[in-house]
Amino acid sequence: MVKTLRYAFMAMLMLVCSTAFAGVITLNATDFAGGETATVTQDGITLSIDKGTSTSGAGNLYNGQQFRIFKGNILTVSSTVGNITQIVFTCTANNTTKYGPGCFAAQDGYSYEGKIGTWVGNATAVNFTAESNQVRATTIEVTVSGEAGSTKKAAGLKFSETTVNYELGTTFTAPTFTKETTAAVKFVSDNEEVATVNAEGVIAATGKEGKAVITASAEENDDFNAGTATCTVYVYHMNVYKKATAVEAGKDYLIVAQRDEKTYYATPVKYNAEKPYGYLNSFKVDGIVDELKIKSSYNDAFTFEGVEGGYAIKDANGYYLYSDGSHASFQLGDEAKAWTVEPAENGTFTITNNGQFMQFGNSTYTTFGAWTEAQENAVKPMLFVLDDAASSINGVQTTVKPQSNVRYNIAGQRVAADYKGIVIINGKKYLQK
Repeated sequence: MVKTLRYAFMAMLMLVCSTAFAGVITLNATDFAGGETATVTQDGITLSIDKGTSTSGAGNLYNGQQFRIFKGNILTVSSTVGNITQIVFTCTANNTTKYGPGCFAAQDGYSYEGKIGTWVGNATAVNFTAESNQVRATTIEVTVSGEAGSTKKAAGLKFSETTVNYELGTTFTAPTFTKETTAAVKFVSDNEEVATVNAEGVIAATGKEGKAVITASAEENDDFNAGTATCTVYVYHMNVYKKATAVEAGKDYLIVAQRDEKTYYATPVKYNAEKPYGYLNSFKVDGIVDELKIKSSYNDAFTFEGVEGGYAIKDANGYYLYSDGSHASFQLGDEAKAWTVEPAENGTFTITNNGQFMQFGNSTYTTFGAWTEAQENAVKPMLFVLDDAASSINGVQTTVKPQSNVRYNIAGQRVAADYKGIVIINGKKYLQK
């Protein structure tokens, strides 16, 4: 269950006998697991990443472990509920070392010590550039202060889950939506082919794979600040790969290694036109298995195409792998170059190009590379072929499962069971006498 953002609100007595609203909003990276996005918004606080000068693209705010701001990225922290007076980053490393708060470019009001970076000032938006290296923050704490005399409350818009992962062929369970504001709430889906949302905030999957971001928004009124909340829906099916004993041209395969009672499978190199090469990183599962089930949204398969002299290996991004004869990392290009593929009795394959053959786990590493000789502690890869029949989708269900019998009035406020009038229960209106 995805956690929610936590608020700590304080009332401060001013010398002029008026009150000022202040809020401390702690954004936890673990609250946003589920996928990649360049923007996170909750109750008026927005984190957004611009690619900037990074050659790796925009960072990842949905990592589920840390907010990742790549070198060259610009992170913007903005507020629609008042001026930001302080931002505190809790990072995974110290100072200016990799992933530390000192990697942010120096600016007025910003300082760091150990794993903590602190900005102090007064603005509605603050920009941070990851200048010397990548920054990884586990939490970002934002302090917001309203104008003197303001007593408006947060809109309190909230989906019970900020991320929904839905496997086709199962029953779709919609998250519930709640609010504090008395203002009308508007709902919109940025991809209605994948997921829709009705006027009460009930989300439904359509049966098509993809990603849809559902946004709820409410305007400011006399009692409540404006607010927004999002729920990202990922729809996928499971691709099933089974251990292969031979290679067939035109089939999709996972490149797999088994070592230390774990099964690892390779992921494509993230293409960079300036540096079109790299090792194949890996994901792992515990145990020695003969079958892997992978979400279709993570396309880690490699297509083995039949060419003169063997097989060309094309990754999911459309680039061909080859070896240059001197570097252990794989080169990426548009030209199909032949690898020889020779199966062994133990289930592994000797996969060779330009005198170098694929190996996994040189020394303690968990990546795939190619060398002319066997490396320390390395193993040869296996191939798991995509099972088209097992991966097909049958009996797709997109039914919205009722969440509860909680009652709301037409203003969206929760009411008791003895409330008289029009009530909304599980997204439907009833007249309760």
